[in-house]
Amino acid sequence: MAGFAVDVTHTMTNCSTRGLLCVLDERGPAEVTALAECLEVHPVTVTKECYDLQSDGHIRQISGGVYNITDEGEEYLRTLSE
Repeated sequence: MAGFAVDVTHTMTNCSTRGLLCVLDERGPAEVTALAECLEVHPVTVTKECYDLQSDGHIRQISGGVYNITDEGEEYLRTLSE
């Protein structure tokens, strides 16, 4: 069980704000499952990050589980360091 906890912690760090915004900026609207696959993380991790980003106005949900980057998100992405 301890190994599982380590894997979850590692996975959560791989779903960065910058990574998620980059994928949406480059590919356009995407479903949570596609984002999770691209970022190699669990869909629940992506859902949580999407919730936070939507609360901040950086992305918006355009239909059930499909998100798109906003103009504010594009501007914010440019301020994030690589």
